[in-house]
Amino acid sequence: MKRDILNQLKTWKDSITRKPLILRGARQVGKSWIAKEFGKSFEIFIELNFDKKDDHLKLFEKEKDPKKLVELISNYTGKKIIPGKTLLFIDEIQNSSDAIGSLRYFYEEMPELHVLAAGSLLEFELRKISLPVGRIQFLHMYPMSFSEFLTASRREDLREMLLNNGINPLAEPINKLLKEFVRTYTIIGGLPEVVNTYLLTKDIRECQNIQSDILITYRKDFNKYAKKHQIKYLEKLFTTIPLQTGTKLKFSNIDPNIRAQTLSEALELLCLAGVVNKVYHSNSNGIPLNAGSDLKKFKTHFFDIGLMLNLLHFDFRPLLLDPDISFINNGILAEQFVFQEFTAYSNPRQECQLFYWHREAKSSNSEVDLVMEFNNSPIPIEIKSGPTGSMKSLNMFLKTKNSPFGFKISPYPFSFSNSVYSIPFYGIESLLKSQEFN
Repeated sequence: MKRDILNQLKTWKDSITRKPLILRGARQVGKSWIAKEFGKSFEIFIELNFDKKDDHLKLFEKEKDPKKLVELISNYTGKKIIPGKTLLFIDEIQNSSDAIGSLRYFYEEMPELHVLAAGSLLEFELRKISLPVGRIQFLHMYPMSFSEFLTASRREDLREMLLNNGINPLAEPINKLLKEFVRTYTIIGGLPEVVNTYLLTKDIRECQNIQSDILITYRKDFNKYAKKHQIKYLEKLFTTIPLQTGTKLKFSNIDPNIRAQTLSEALELLCLAGVVNKVYHSNSNGIPLNAGSDLKKFKTHFFDIGLMLNLLHFDFRPLLLDPDISFINNGILAEQFVFQEFTAYSNPRQECQLFYWHREAKSSNSEVDLVMEFNNSPIPIEIKSGPTGSMKSLNMFLKTKNSPFGFKISPYPFSFSNSVYSIPFYGIESLLKSQEFN
């Protein structure tokens, strides 16, 4: 399956300022697969896996000098390492602080060698290590976006049509077809193994079985990064966070009998593991949005919509009859979809940051689901899962922040009225990449 991040890897390969690169992201998002796929563009591909072979770990324990280390790896694997022609891929690098530390020396002493690394739960190890600034590059990976799903489904034509179309209305048959793809993507999510299974079998039940297995893996990971007494809190958050999507998180709503600090610490662990992401409040008084953010006020969302629905034991059958994302659990499904899409299309060179706006006042309590930066202005985004719901909060934002326009993301086709662009769920990539807004 083609992934968009492959273009970033090709750019890195050809860059004269290239540095050792680490792929960061949650388990099962496809880091190892994309590295192997990328390796096909080299004459020689060498993979060291620190999770499967202890001998590979010992290579880095034995030697620190990169030139001697390369010689050792070459002799051990039986493959020549030729700078410029070889990709050295180190998988599950989080299992070796020595290997992570060695990356700086590859940059300093062998910058011509392509060195790529990846790992699950890598963020926990990176917290412990002082990485030198400017000697290592990072790319963040997330589940497949809806547009990547179209490409994987061999409907690149639809994706290209959407990008070329911008935000103009589409013919109803095309609109209906794209909504059906949205429905399918909503059910199976963006994890590559699940997507591939669906494309091969068209069996949603089989996809759910794989999702369940992946969820078990995530739960087993709790033991790797949490203290024994924290595991029960991780489990509680893991199962309740999906129900909190789209609302300001209050730990008292999760369990009033557990100290907020205890749940907060557990939440940070899930965020580091990449399975939960935060959307921070911003006063949105200017750009950048994070300058006006309040780290104590945030919403959360699960990292993959398919896993989220599986975790909630969601009955997908109503979606088979109606492709619209309808009001389910107060619209959390629609907000999860949009949050995940904005994350997927974010700059992979930076950790994704999403923001929302909330005005709490006795006379006026308003909230805008997302705020994005455009042309030095904060732009409000409302997410509507169905036909009801006013645009009062968005209009309040437009008035008080002097934003030139806003967006409504919903099941409805592209349109424009009263300074608000209507964007269908399938059009988020078009919104973010349309020349009209860039």
